This record gives sequence, structure tokens and C-alpha cells, in this order.
Amino acid sequence: MAVKKDKVGKKIDVSNLTWRQVMEIFSCTRCGECVKWCPVYVQDSRESITPRDKLRVFEKIIIAQNSLRSKFINPNSWLGRLICPQLPTEEEIEEAAAALYECSTCRQCHFVCPSRIDTVELYEALRRSFVDSGIPHIDTHIPMVKSSESYDNPWVQPRATRARWTKVAKKEKRIKELPMMIKPDRKIKKAAEAESKEIKGARE
Repeated sequence: MAVKKDKVGKKIDVSNLTWRQVMEIFSCTRCGECVKWCPVYVQDSRESITPRDKLRVFEKIIIAQNSLRSKFINPNSWLGRLICPQLPTEEEIEEAAAALYECSTCRQCHFVCPSRIDTVELYEALRRSFVDSGIPHIDTHIPMVKSSESYDNPWVQPRATRARWTKVAKKEKRIKELPMMIKPDRKIKKAAEAESKEIKGARE
């Protein structure tokens, strides 16, 4: 009986990362201090959502994509599979993408990190790397994307209610005048619609 091999994930474009952010990925010592303070981990104790595991996956990606051995030996050959760093599987990529979006960006891990890794800025950059590489948004983001297209907000609220808070603010004398409603710029809206179509195409 043949053993089913896990499908290797696609290459991730990390060109948007700064040299400092790349260094931060390799600066993680896996000490686990971040795990002790992570509010998300308290609710869901999966290792994949911890800061150290997020950075481990991207460290693996960067090493595999830039390995000197892979320049001379095919990583998919029998010899390459033995001595060349391997890219994460599709399943690992999907799990890493979901874990990035599960982070609440509270910055607590940054404050307790001995290496002072700026996790929030790094995670935002890594999310962009996934999107630029054609990794689709996680399922929970799809309704927000559709709502933004239809209502210009992610909360499925009609445009007419966008300025409701200003009436309360004026009544409580926190503002002097009600602001004018500003329609979204056509160019920005067209660009957002085009990007949304690209994301849908990547999912299909």
C-alpha cells in the first residue's frame, strides 16, 4: 500500500519584510515566556497559536526558500529530501495563516519577550506576505470582505447609520457640528473591488 505524501506548500513572498523583521524571526529563543502571558493561549492551548510556533514556521519557510543546498540539489529528489530543508506542507501553511489571524495583537508577548521582538508589526507584515502570495483569507474573514464591498464597513451595517454616533456626541456636547458624510473615493473603491476579485480567484 502506497504511503500518501503531504503536498508541499507554495513559496511565500517575504520581500515585504524588513531586514530587522527577518532577524526577529530568527531571534526567537523558544523560551516560552510569551506563552505564559498570551490571552489567546489561555482560551485555546494549541501550540500553533503561540508566538514561538508562528516564528518557527516562518523560519522554516525562509530557510527552505533560500537554502544554498537547494540551489545545487533538487529538494524533491531522494537526496534532496534527505539533506535539503523542506518547505512546510499545505496543511502547515493553512494552519500558520489561521494562527496569524487568531492573534489579538495585544502586544503582551512583545513586552515580555527577552529578545524584544516587535510581534504585532511582524505579524502584520507576515499577514501581508500570505496575501501577496495568494494565500486566501480565512473563512471567518469572507463575510467581512463581502460586507465591506456592500456597505463600506465590516459590520454589515447600512451606510445610513455610519454617522449615528455623531448625533449622540453632539447631544452630549462632545462635538460642535455634525460632520458631513463623505462618500468613498471611486478609485479606492475600484481598487478594493479588484483586490477582492483576486482573492476570490485564489480561493477557487
